[in-house]
Amino acid sequence: MSAAPRRRARRSLILSGLMVTVGVTALGVCVGLLGGGPSWPVTAALALGPLLLGIGAGFSAPARRASTLVLVGASAWAGLAVAVCAGLITMLLVFGRLPIGAQRVLVNPALIAMLVVATLAGPLGRRAGHSARSALNGGQRSPDELLADFAERAGRGTPVDDLLRRLAESMRRDWRLSSVQIWTGEADGPGLARTLVVPQPLHSPAPEPAPLQGDELSTLERAGVAGPGWLRLWLPRLLPGPLGTGHDTRQLRLAPAVHGGRVLALVIIERALDADTFTAADERALAEVAHRLAIVLRNRALDEALQATLADLRRSNAELQASRTRLVNAADAERRRIERDLHDGAQQHLVALAVGLRLVRDGLQDVAPGGDTDDAAQGGDGSAAEANLELLDELDHGVRESIQALRDLAHGIYPPLLRDAGLGEALRAAARRSPLAVSVQVGGLRRHPEQTEAAVYFCCLEALQNSAKHAAGSTVTVTLEETAEELRFAVADTGPGYDVGGMAAGAGLQNMADRLGAIGGSIELRSAAGEGTRVTGRVPLGAATLRPSAAVTGLVTIPVDPRRAGGADSASNGSTMAI
Repeated sequence: MSAAPRRRARRSLILSGLMVTVGVTALGVCVGLLGGGPSWPVTAALALGPLLLGIGAGFSAPARRASTLVLVGASAWAGLAVAVCAGLITMLLVFGRLPIGAQRVLVNPALIAMLVVATLAGPLGRRAGHSARSALNGGQRSPDELLADFAERAGRGTPVDDLLRRLAESMRRDWRLSSVQIWTGEADGPGLARTLVVPQPLHSPAPEPAPLQGDELSTLERAGVAGPGWLRLWLPRLLPGPLGTGHDTRQLRLAPAVHGGRVLALVIIERALDADTFTAADERALAEVAHRLAIVLRNRALDEALQATLADLRRSNAELQASRTRLVNAADAERRRIERDLHDGAQQHLVALAVGLRLVRDGLQDVAPGGDTDDAAQGGDGSAAEANLELLDELDHGVRESIQALRDLAHGIYPPLLRDAGLGEALRAAARRSPLAVSVQVGGLRRHPEQTEAAVYFCCLEALQNSAKHAAGSTVTVTLEETAEELRFAVADTGPGYDVGGMAAGAGLQNMADRLGAIGGSIELRSAAGEGTRVTGRVPLGAATLRPSAAVTGLVTIPVDPRRAGGADSASNGSTMAI
């Protein structure tokens, strides 16, 4: 329940308590003046109780949902209190004075009797009226009662087929009809087909009449309540018996259920010729039945369309989240493949080359000078060997640096440490490679599905790269923690920060939002000039398993100050939140 309906419900509950309080107070005052009832402190406590209860009930969700019923009940109680007070005042007028002596003993019994009378008057009166109408109509319900029952069943969400059958049976029984036909819209067409006939014929049924379509529906739309004369002129095929005989064997009335310029249903009622003739009241009741039937059918059609739309949205939502998950999984799989290819291919070749260079260097170093005793010649050979050794040392150093750079590249694409040791160790290794002073704080972290750990790791890595690029010389704190419901991380630096009021989303935060959004998580950026930057993320535990009912909403982006953008692909150029 949103804020405005919640406030209205609380006001209704408080008003209900106030009405009951006023009623109790009025009764207490009237009875007290007559010398009866409880003492004044007890009366005050009884009067304040409903008001306090109404105020307290405003904080209860079930009570707020029932606030309308509570207000109706409180109004009924207020009316009862007014009636009882009027009875007590009448008793006082009959006495002509305040009761004295033994007369005061009669006040409390009189109060109880008035409460009983006021409580039973309404139900007994309605029951008596119903009995009188039933006796007058031969034990059958009036049109108003039938319409009230129809509205009640429709409000309870009774299925349309059951609702139509109950309506037809009730009309036939209570209106003393020989048969009732109801035509409704076809499931796969714009026409009207006969849905049911009450009672069903005992003999072999005649072929179903053709649906009403086109010009016939246009004619019905303007018909209102019509009889056999109208039918003979405009729609003779709906007349019972042989067409064109002119001998009507029964009375007939029809009424189309029209809503929004469209005929949604048709009600045809028949009565034997020797039965009571249809009156103007019967026709008005039939018109009201058709009107309410049109509203019910229209509401049901809207409800079915809404449910179908919601089902489509849920399916699209599930497909969208599944698509995002597949994209992220494909990207991670490609990262792992590239890491393996680099490790098993280029890196192994470089290692073999480094080993070969080391062997050549060691072999040259072990070669003794030749047998020539000329010092100049020996000196020349020694200088050449030393030069070769230095060159090999440089080549060996270059190869080792290439191996290390390639290893760092492979680890950056997908670190094996993340798969083997988990988030904490992988982020500590990334912190050691960062040019900033980075501390990693991990509190009671367990292992999670590979998709979840990869999403959190690369989001933290992206945030560290942003800090290194835009907050040089600052310190960074990476925090990882989990609760029973979610896994949380935060990357905060002590850099200069910036005003996010004019930021534009960059690719970095967009990628982070996509990664976490694929597993149901969210990302948030907070920064202010002089206060550093903090990136926080949340991932519901178990979110790696796709949940078709989970909502995937759009991204909220904040434009960036172009003076701090540093490039269109800057990872920290935006604040993005996936909700």
